[in-house]
Amino acid sequence: MTRLRLKYVNAVRKGGRSYFYFRRSGSKRTPLPGLPGSAEFMEAYQTALAGAAQTKVEIGEARTLPGTVNAAIALYYKHPSFTKNKAITQQTDRNILEAFRLKHGDKRIVTLEERHMLGEKAGKPAAQRNLLRVLRSLLKVAMKTKLRRDNPALGIELERLETTGFHSWTEEELRQYEAHHAVGTKARLALHLLLYTATRRADVVALGPANIRNGRLTFTYSKNRTEMNIPVADPLAATIAATPMIGVKTFLVTDYGKQFTPAGFGNWFRDRCDEAGLPHCTAHGMRKAFLRRMAEAGCSEDYIASISGHRDMREIRKYVQAVNRARMASEGMAKTLAYFPETGKGTS
Repeated sequence: MTRLRLKYVNAVRKGGRSYFYFRRSGSKRTPLPGLPGSAEFMEAYQTALAGAAQTKVEIGEARTLPGTVNAAIALYYKHPSFTKNKAITQQTDRNILEAFRLKHGDKRIVTLEERHMLGEKAGKPAAQRNLLRVLRSLLKVAMKTKLRRDNPALGIELERLETTGFHSWTEEELRQYEAHHAVGTKARLALHLLLYTATRRADVVALGPANIRNGRLTFTYSKNRTEMNIPVADPLAATIAATPMIGVKTFLVTDYGKQFTPAGFGNWFRDRCDEAGLPHCTAHGMRKAFLRRMAEAGCSEDYIASISGHRDMREIRKYVQAVNRARMASEGMAKTLAYFPETGKGTS
């Protein structure tokens, strides 16, 4: 049997049981739940690893040469342009910048040019977009703090990225998932929480009994701070009532009774989809599925936004237009065949 080896993980044997800790020079010892390789263990390990990396950067900050990309990034991490973002966004942007600084950290920030920015991401349009977004913000702060006079990232234009985004679950796929994960399981509860609230994973992990008052679910979207007040759908209420193990503070909890992190929940739900034979389906695709349902039911953009929390109607308009096109195509075909009833019957 292959033994999983992870950096900075130490095992301590007590009372016939092994306990695992994360310990890296310059950071405090952190206990890790479960066994190496389990979802809870790996989630805690990645969190500790990210925290240790951040600590390491801050410890070495005093030795960072002034005027370098390293110095600019260290300054950026303390600037409101970075700190105003949510924790999950900060971590995403930090991962992007840390990868960039490995190649360009010792360069002078004033010598940073377009060729340094996106060449390594050639052939990866989505990665290029994310890197360009972060560099524009970094260089904007560099200008404000007099580290350089211009922002070359502003002049870079990328080709339009044609993508449909996350796959929207079909009705057949929803039935397939439900057939595999029965009522009463945490997997079915997760499905209905995502589907009947149309929330993103960052919000669904925070929902709990305290959010329900008088048959309505009240919460605030983390992305745009929109305050929501939506009815608890009957299927969701039935699933919550039929699920024996739910959290006290949040409906969805890990095997150790703790609230999921958004990333941890995404990985866990990914496994549940795989178990149901749906490797192409995701948690975010569930949100799209419910918006698609509302459009098919004839709901207007305002009705859909009352559930989705959108402030910009352009995305919602895509769902409505797609449904309207399909409906009009069916009606148009029916009208044409009724007007020309003999067409296509052939001759005898």
